[in-house]
Amino acid sequence: MGVPLVFTLALAAVLVPAAGVKVRVQGRVESVPVETYVAWAVAGELGGTGEAEALRAMAVVARTWARTNEGRHRSEGFDFCQTTHCQRLDPAAVSGLVRRAVADTDGAILWYRGQPAVVFHSGDCGGRTASAGELWPGMARPYLPSKEDPFCSRGGPFAWRAVLRWDQLEPVLGRRGLRYLAVGARSGSGRVLRLDSNRGPVDAGELHVGVGRTLGWNLLRSRVYSVESTPEGARFSGKGAGHGVGLCQKGAVEMAKSGANFREILAYYFPGTKAGVNAQGLEWRRLGGELTEVWTLEGVAPMSASAADAAWREARRRSGLDAACRPRVHEYPDTALFRDSTGASGAVAAVTRGCTIHVNRPARLAAQGGLAQVLLHEMMHVLIGANRRAPLPEWFEEGLAEFLAGGATRAAERERVEALIRRHGREAVLRFLQTGLPE
Repeated sequence: MGVPLVFTLALAAVLVPAAGVKVRVQGRVESVPVETYVAWAVAGELGGTGEAEALRAMAVVARTWARTNEGRHRSEGFDFCQTTHCQRLDPAAVSGLVRRAVADTDGAILWYRGQPAVVFHSGDCGGRTASAGELWPGMARPYLPSKEDPFCSRGGPFAWRAVLRWDQLEPVLGRRGLRYLAVGARSGSGRVLRLDSNRGPVDAGELHVGVGRTLGWNLLRSRVYSVESTPEGARFSGKGAGHGVGLCQKGAVEMAKSGANFREILAYYFPGTKAGVNAQGLEWRRLGGELTEVWTLEGVAPMSASAADAAWREARRRSGLDAACRPRVHEYPDTALFRDSTGASGAVAAVTRGCTIHVNRPARLAAQGGLAQVLLHEMMHVLIGANRRAPLPEWFEEGLAEFLAGGATRAAERERVEALIRRHGREAVLRFLQTGLPE
């Protein structure tokens, strides 16, 4: 057993994270767990890298952004879109590395003085990050400064060019007869704030958003550029990608290549913040068993170290199912921490999301003689989730887990599953995981 990964937790929560969010993906609205959303965002924003520490840092930032921006599209009936207006989502690109990064930082966000931090991220800061205040008045934060980024500069800048005709720019800016543009003012980090034109001053933010929305976001890739006017239009030459505030994804990858861990990456881009499920100072430690992992708090004796392996073996034996993942058990010593970290009701003994089982007060469960049964039931949920290929109602999954684990807590659901088994047979009912319930 070792302690290879730790990050900050706390006992007192400021906000209670929602158990799920509504996301508009490919034209439809889906309700998904927060951690699923985070995995989609990490895959969409940084899924092309193989640097685990950069992915972990991205997971914390993506989760923090979701925490502080929930309901961004509430008037449209969902929380987040799948574009860079929110965070770019790519469900199909979620890899094993991405899943691991999300699981390794499960529930952790960035905190500053007891409050969730306001965070931003972009692809390439061009060698110097922008402060939030220089681009967005009123958004200045001490942990969002402008600073040189030598990591982003490695390998040379991401250079881009764009040529926009005057007849394209005129409707974007609402200025007929536009024939001249030049940089009029820059911020301290070199971002263009204002342009001069033959039709008066132009706000650079207005230009950037207008071009992006009407002509495409692949033209003016950043606000670090120069501009030359020609009879036909304006020629832009720039570097970097995105606004440059907060986490620079290119820089994070280069830091990871240099040996930095995700905490060091986050400290570099968000100085003065700390990563944790809550705002203050306890630490997770990870204990590796033969078949499973148990995560507990520093100074708290793990209750599931041997029981988790035993439950996993027994769950596979009884069900005849298997899963490629390595189950993880997170132990919460008090109900408030369990509730605030998972968003689940404090009345439940445990909740499973994917291959991670969150256990509420395992010492109490062990003293009552119920820990082994709870772990067995939740391991069944891991197997059911890993083998499910069709939409299934909650009662079926709960009843099947209860039947396979030999439990009696969800008696009504178990009875419904047993009725299906009497009618169709055990193996046929297990195949419903692949096919869905019959009509």
